[in-house]
Amino acid sequence: MILYHFFLRLYPILAYLISPFNEKARNWVDGQAKVWDEINALSPKIKQPLIWVHCASYGEYEQGLPIIDSIKLKYPSHQIWLTFFSPSGYVYRKKDANADFVTYLPFDGKKNARLFLETINPSLIIFIKYEFWFYYLSIAKEKNIPTVLASALFRQGQIFFQFYGGFYKKILNLFKAILVQDQASKDLIKPIISTSKISVTGDTRFDRVITTASTVTKFEWIQKLSQNKIIIAGSTWETDHIILAKTTLAFKKLNWIIVPHHVDASSIAECKVHFPKAITLTELLASKQHFTLPTIIIIDQIGILRSIYQYAYISYVGGGFGKDGVHNVLEPAAFGKPVIWGSNDSKYREAIGLRNAGGGFAIQNAEALINQIQLLIVNEKDYSNTCSLSAEYIIEHAGATHKTIEYLNEQQFLG
Repeated sequence: MILYHFFLRLYPILAYLISPFNEKARNWVDGQAKVWDEINALSPKIKQPLIWVHCASYGEYEQGLPIIDSIKLKYPSHQIWLTFFSPSGYVYRKKDANADFVTYLPFDGKKNARLFLETINPSLIIFIKYEFWFYYLSIAKEKNIPTVLASALFRQGQIFFQFYGGFYKKILNLFKAILVQDQASKDLIKPIISTSKISVTGDTRFDRVITTASTVTKFEWIQKLSQNKIIIAGSTWETDHIILAKTTLAFKKLNWIIVPHHVDASSIAECKVHFPKAITLTELLASKQHFTLPTIIIIDQIGILRSIYQYAYISYVGGGFGKDGVHNVLEPAAFGKPVIWGSNDSKYREAIGLRNAGGGFAIQNAEALINQIQLLIVNEKDYSNTCSLSAEYIIEHAGATHKTIEYLNEQQFLG
């Protein structure tokens, strides 16, 4: 409890101190300064029943969206108040058409939590995957508002399972229900909370990527590229660019589309250092040129990666050579294509699952990446089999949204 209070006091101070030098911190500080004005402006538009859905950032939003969409479809009179902790979620989705209201989450604390809950008066609270805010959960329990942790995933190394994690075990017990992605997660938390609160419902991201793959945007500019096969590398960082640069030299007869994780001017400039002959998408769109030879395109626009994957012969997903780990491997797999990523995937159940299913490959270095691409290109039978296994993995793990809504109905949480 002492450490938690220390965090609540320290985090805003640190964010403020680094905000002049860090855009994400600056956005968070500015957002928290304005959050109550925003809440007070929106709250008069509330028409009960209201469901509050909270996501830490954009990644958790991708898991929460299928639940939001399903509730809105089956309960059109229900309103959704969507909150984010991170600017990466709020800035990108603040005009989200799927929710009725979108705001930052006022930073946790007894006063903020009570005021927020009394202002919006939700009939149900759904936290997505990893959010554990003590005062919000405590006051919700005091007010008999059911709280659900959805698409949750637990690992042995988390604080709940350490000798010093008693306070966080207490936080976990404040939830009315915890819907986990897999049996391993259930087994981990069974000694901590009542099994009657736990249900295995799966990962809603599988449903999300299936929907995305079936409703993708088509891009005419793809026709400007040569007829050579396309390798698409998405959500890439500099560590990925170093490896990809060596790989592009080994496969000069392929088109390459590089989609950096950040597409601000400095990030695009950094990327171009590794691919000096590449052109950006903006430059491609401004040009009337049609390429007869393979080329490298760097995407300098946001929001199109998940649709671009449809054109990949092979996909590469970045992040696997950084400390945070591999990004979303499910988006390209939903198109039934082989997926390759870096070795840091131990915390990512979906990446391990795709690899074990035979639809994806974790590589250690540029040489391994070159070898894996070569194997897929020269052996059509192996390539076709990998495509099938990739698609099958996605289909086999679909249905978490239905199970989640079914559980909420059984518990009469939706009214």
